[in-house]
Amino acid sequence: MPIESVAQAIHERWRQDAIAKGDSAPRWCELDESRKASSRDQARHIPVHLRAIGCVIEPLTDGQATDFSFTESEVTTLAAAEHDRWNRERAADGWTLATEKNVALKQTPYLLPWEQLNERYPNIAAMDAMFVKALPAILAAAGLQIVRTAAS
Repeated sequence: MPIESVAQAIHERWRQDAIAKGDSAPRWCELDESRKASSRDQARHIPVHLRAIGCVIEPLTDGQATDFSFTESEVTTLAAAEHDRWNRERAADGWTLATEKNVALKQTPYLLPWEQLNERYPNIAAMDAMFVKALPAILAAAGLQIVRTAAS
């Protein structure tokens, strides 16, 4: 899987969502290396998370690949896995749990297990679910598609 292409597609999806909300959002070429590394790490874990629900990534051959959809249970499983990955990434980078987000001090209130995040900050948990639902389009932008394996 072309990690760089997927990482850029992940960032571009985030950027378009941010712009739609009226937020500023830097282009890939304007990101610092830590933000690029975060998107690359997220991209590297997508195949692992998909295998857990009986799916794989293949080169794009189906024009309807963006129509792929997950069950609600799969969305929850994948969103929880992505949030757990994000927690590990942040902790490894020195972030700590705090009541308020402070980027300069690497503090965030979202460094919680999925269940607690979903209870306390459902809007943040919903962002993980939105990412999961956007995966078919994100991967298609990188020339890839999600396919269910015969065993699923």
